[in-house]
Amino acid sequence: MYAILMDYSARSYVNTLKPELEQVILSGREDLFAASKTKAIVHEYEKGKVPFMEFIVPIKVSANPWGVLRLGFSLHKLHEEIAQSRIEILQQARNIIVRSVLTSLIFLIIGVAIVFMVSTRLSKPLINLTSSARRLAKGDFSVTENIKVTSKDEIGVLGSAFIEMSRNLKITHEKLEDHSRALEQEVEDRTVRLREANKALKEQDQMKTEFLSTVSHELRTPLALVLGFAKIISKRLEGVIFPCVTVEDEKVGKAKRQVKENINIIVSEGRRLTDLINELLDISKIEAGEVEWKMEPIFVAEIIERAAIITGNFFEEKRVKLILDIEEGLPKIVGDKNRLIQVVINLISNAVKFTEEGSITCMVRKRGNDILVSIVDTGIGIDIVDQKKIFDKFKQVGDTLKGKPKGTGLGLPICKKLVEHHGGRIWVESQLGKGSTFSFNLPYCAGGHIKK
Repeated sequence: MYAILMDYSARSYVNTLKPELEQVILSGREDLFAASKTKAIVHEYEKGKVPFMEFIVPIKVSANPWGVLRLGFSLHKLHEEIAQSRIEILQQARNIIVRSVLTSLIFLIIGVAIVFMVSTRLSKPLINLTSSARRLAKGDFSVTENIKVTSKDEIGVLGSAFIEMSRNLKITHEKLEDHSRALEQEVEDRTVRLREANKALKEQDQMKTEFLSTVSHELRTPLALVLGFAKIISKRLEGVIFPCVTVEDEKVGKAKRQVKENINIIVSEGRRLTDLINELLDISKIEAGEVEWKMEPIFVAEIIERAAIITGNFFEEKRVKLILDIEEGLPKIVGDKNRLIQVVINLISNAVKFTEEGSITCMVRKRGNDILVSIVDTGIGIDIVDQKKIFDKFKQVGDTLKGKPKGTGLGLPICKKLVEHHGGRIWVESQLGKGSTFSFNLPYCAGGHIKK
């Protein structure tokens, strides 16, 4: 540390750094710098790579600036002390950190041990309860015998509630088992009764089928005789008797017309009864599995064309025309030709009955692996309620359409069974006043089917 007193001409009066320079005008850079200052400042500089800090304070004599007082000291020791202090502080900080970490680890280990002990003590009852709950879920109601509640805390309350719940479940389970056994016995009894009832129904249905078949066979021969004699009588009357009868008498003419009408009624009703008998025989044979099927490769177009020829006379007395719309290049199917013709004739006949004017279209298309046949008419349509039952035996649209023609109620059920035998299905789409569409599909690429 040093002190220099000098005036503004840089003359040194006191110089503790170099006493020999007292009363000498100083010319050094730092000396001239200090002589130029009129305000107190702190000045740092280096001399011989040694840092110094100097306080420069102006001095006045009788209020007039006279000179400056310079107080300086070396920063080298200060820096060394600061560096040493920094090292000591860092070392102390390291020691504190190490001690803190060690203390934390010790407390952490102690805390983990305490938590483990407490959690083990708390979780063991919970684990036991969980295991018991799983056994209880599997139907083991003896689990409560191994559970002992010794505490009154929350876990103890939970254990007591679990024991009570398991006992209630056991009682409920026993009641359910008793009820289940009673239900099983009741179901078994009902099953036996249902089997007996079903057996009785099958026997009754078989008896009905046999009865219909027997009656049909018994009626067929006398009915054929009645029709035959009616036709012979009609022919004899027309060819022999009527030409010999004069019609001048009004009563004779009226009787002649009445006889003709009666003969026509006998023939017409006889034919209707013949159709009924044939349908009864068909449905009986189908249900009894006695139909002889003649399965062969055939074109559906041939079936439609043949049915159109047979039903041609149906359209003579009505303003209805038959349209055939058959897609070309259709593959063959394997089926009974006569039975499929019977299906198409039945559908066309029904369409004619309920169509007063317009058209009936027989449309055939290929749809995927099936041949789709649709009979589309412009008739009165079918109510949605009737659509659900017209394929049942003895059910017909005429039941709910007053004044409309009635049939036997067996035509569509027969069609349904014939189509199903060929691996297809039949359905109807209709709306009142807008006509009906009866459709059925026939698979052509299932086992044995031949493509064209």
